[in-house]
Amino acid sequence: MYSTPQPGSVIELRSAIWKVLGTSTLKQGYREIHCRGVSGIVRDKEARFIWDLEKNARVLNPSAIQLVPDTSAGLIDTKLHLEAAFRHTSTTTRVPLALGRAAIDDLTFQHLPVERALSQDRVRLLIADDVGLGKTLEAGLIASELALRGRANRILVVTTRAMLTQFQKEFWTRFSIPLSRLDSAAIRRMRNRIPAHYNVFDQFDRSIVSIDTLKRDTQIRDAIKNSYWDLIIIDEAHNAAQRKSAAGSNSQRAELAQLLSRRTDSLLLLTATPHDGSQESFASLIRMLDPTRVPDPSRLHRSDIEDLVVRRFRSSPEVVADIGCEVPKRELFPRHFPLSAEEEVAYQAIADLHLDLDEEQTRGRAIDLFRTTIAKAIFSSPVACHETLERRIRGIEKGTSRGTDADLNRLRALAHLVAAIDTDTFSKYQQLLKLLRELRWTGKSPRDRLVIFSERIATVSWLAERLREDLDLSPEQVARVDGGSVEADVKTQEVIEAFGQERSPIRILIASDMASEGLNLHFQCHRLIHFDLPWSLLRFQQRNGRIDRYGQDRPPQISYFVGESSHPKVRQMWVLEKLVAKDEAAQAGVGDPAVFLGAGDADAEEVIVAEAIAAGIGAEAFERQMDERAAEVVTHMSVDDEFAALFGDYASPAPAEVLTSKDQGPPRLYRDTFAYARAMIERLSRPEENAFPEAPRIHEADRLIQLAIPADMRARDGFGYASEGAVDGRFMPEEAVGPGDRIELTDQSGVISQAISDAKAQERAWPTVQYLWDGHPILEWFADRASTFFPEHSAPVAPLIGRLPEGEVAVILHGAVPNENGAPVVDQWAAVICSPEGTVRIEDVGTFLERTRLAEDTPSRILEDLSAAQAAIPIAVDRFQTHLVELRKAREADIQRDLDAVLGRLSALEKRFRAQLTLDLGGLAEGGQELTSAEKRRLTMRRKREQEIDKLFHDWTEWFERTRKMVADPNPHVDVKAVFVG
Repeated sequence: MYSTPQPGSVIELRSAIWKVLGTSTLKQGYREIHCRGVSGIVRDKEARFIWDLEKNARVLNPSAIQLVPDTSAGLIDTKLHLEAAFRHTSTTTRVPLALGRAAIDDLTFQHLPVERALSQDRVRLLIADDVGLGKTLEAGLIASELALRGRANRILVVTTRAMLTQFQKEFWTRFSIPLSRLDSAAIRRMRNRIPAHYNVFDQFDRSIVSIDTLKRDTQIRDAIKNSYWDLIIIDEAHNAAQRKSAAGSNSQRAELAQLLSRRTDSLLLLTATPHDGSQESFASLIRMLDPTRVPDPSRLHRSDIEDLVVRRFRSSPEVVADIGCEVPKRELFPRHFPLSAEEEVAYQAIADLHLDLDEEQTRGRAIDLFRTTIAKAIFSSPVACHETLERRIRGIEKGTSRGTDADLNRLRALAHLVAAIDTDTFSKYQQLLKLLRELRWTGKSPRDRLVIFSERIATVSWLAERLREDLDLSPEQVARVDGGSVEADVKTQEVIEAFGQERSPIRILIASDMASEGLNLHFQCHRLIHFDLPWSLLRFQQRNGRIDRYGQDRPPQISYFVGESSHPKVRQMWVLEKLVAKDEAAQAGVGDPAVFLGAGDADAEEVIVAEAIAAGIGAEAFERQMDERAAEVVTHMSVDDEFAALFGDYASPAPAEVLTSKDQGPPRLYRDTFAYARAMIERLSRPEENAFPEAPRIHEADRLIQLAIPADMRARDGFGYASEGAVDGRFMPEEAVGPGDRIELTDQSGVISQAISDAKAQERAWPTVQYLWDGHPILEWFADRASTFFPEHSAPVAPLIGRLPEGEVAVILHGAVPNENGAPVVDQWAAVICSPEGTVRIEDVGTFLERTRLAEDTPSRILEDLSAAQAAIPIAVDRFQTHLVELRKAREADIQRDLDAVLGRLSALEKRFRAQLTLDLGGLAEGGQELTSAEKRRLTMRRKREQEIDKLFHDWTEWFERTRKMVADPNPHVDVKAVFVG
């Protein structure tokens, strides 16, 4: 150990084989090496060692490899050994490998985010496509591409608690990416078993957790600070953006997301509403992706961020071309009705209401007035309004809420009027019952379910109780989702899961707006009812998107209610139906619906709508305001880069090299993954392997493999996460295993889609059949098993009589030139051909496999004389190392040119940061000049900000340099994988 091993070297240390990822020098001169396990129990595990203290460690000489004659029939062991190596080796190609191959419909518009991600050295992307266009699937495609390149071994998905199971299931069934679901139940099971000093995220390489769990669980949150991931996906990312209205939980989410953005190489943000109409909110998401792009958060330039954002609308031409005929056109059914006499009295009282406590309101916003709160409540239901009034009355009586004695009397009188509206005189509810009678809805058909949305939890609860009674439904037939309980994440997941199951008794799902984001509710449902219209156009769209989305097989039917009053002042409060009209305009081609209210955030939109309602301007005036805002945005977008950054689409194509590259990835010996899996399973089914508890079944005609879970795929100790003896979560979720601990594998994506659909008609929600493709974790298990076919640090040798010229030796090698982080920049497979005349040439492995017909039946003969093969190894290794060095030198100029461009961009951005700093805090004071206390504070702030800018650009510059620059090792490590003799 006279020199430190270079990144890319393979070492033997503590009786295990490791690949060196990086090196560093510690205090007192000790040399630290960062490694990833290559074989056995350390495979894919990362560790750090003090090289100087590891007395028996050694760098393995690739030429000193042991040759082992392959005696297997048809050279099957060598073939499987090679195929496992081909598939387990990360590729550096930027050509998409998953497009058109995952278990999803291949939609061309979904290719763009993948191509854009693959063009980036550090994948950082905001996917802001419209509601229902498949952002989860686009994220799954990107995650698959990164995983196939060894760049997504550790994944963390952060989503809303309602979305945990749905997101986990989509990633597994469509992309074979297993995520361990860390919901409240799982964390509670683990709490008493995991040691206090253990990091929970160290136990799960790929996990999914709700942002609220991270926010409220200090132990989990602290674990983030000591963890690092290859890829983090933040779903519904607008919940973590900085908003003008953000306070409390929202600002905590924003801080948490900023922390997460610094704990990963790759980051995907998913949201249909990337801003609240302000530059600052959009900038907060961009800063998570790349803080160097935001010199001034109040002035975001589209040209600075074009490569970081993908955003298309339902009206975008590329979207219409793909799904215009696939998604049934939705049908809107407004229900206009007169208010009852009792309601007229109550509504008029609210319209005329004046409260002293509102006069004391200092913020001056209508949304903050208690009168507005009352109006919002009565628009939902009398019970919600009465609850709101009673709570304030009790607060005033106890002295815990603002309000005068006069207010108390007015509120008591109003509460009396609201209480007079009973079920029979609650006209909107009677209209709901009438609607259901007109639809002849009985609740008997499992494919005719209803989603009813209401903003108020009191209304949700009241509706659940009344509908059970009035429709003669059982308690199991009416479910509610409102997020009100402590264990809401688990309960919500169970209800949502059941609602999509055909055999579930649920017929009506009554939901608050916590269920309006992201959830798929369209499987057994095509009718949605807005019991109360939201005060936000975006929230209206989000609700509709639960059933009006790609995959809906029936025209979505959307119903809503509009009460009509005889009192002019009450009529002037009715403006919400105009939001519906603007939603229709957005669907027809306007694009971003945020243009109508000038905000991209539901809460901010509510503020604007509240002003119109409180002022009583009327529906027509409100519509004119929205049209004027939209026209202003269109005018500004044509001349103003800042407006285009907020309201425009982002659909520019990926750089040409991604689309035109000729590098198609690593070679293949078997024609497809199914053929490889069949051969491997047949090989492992031999009695001496003892791999399976019972013989697997392979149905060639149906392209189906059935097998029982092998013992070494079961969990050993998940600290209470998994059931005793359950499958290891690294391979698949426990829910994906069928009865009798059996699984089925197929490479037919259509079969998978049908199985997903069929599972919704059965008692289990997860299909038992799994998608067998390059991304399935069983291929990792195959690689582990194949590594036992031959001893460590050895390679098979076999004759190819009649396929290679007599005396010719072919050495199959793999090598890579890594960057300073140990990741491959140049990745190469080659066959080095040594002729009996002494000439040496390099041949493409694919060409070699085709020339020797190795994929066909291959006669096997024992090679007794290994001398020629052994002599060829050092020659082949030396020639291949020289070839890798030549490739490195050929690539260096291109890499340096690209690096110079990146560093030039960073330098220009740094200058803009410093110029903005001078604008914000002024220049440095002249020497000896006396400073006031205010100037001293400003100078201190400036110096602190200068240090932050220095660190920011130093860190990003260093990252690009370490990632782009290759290790100049004259003898890069290569692996001899197999030797063939003619």
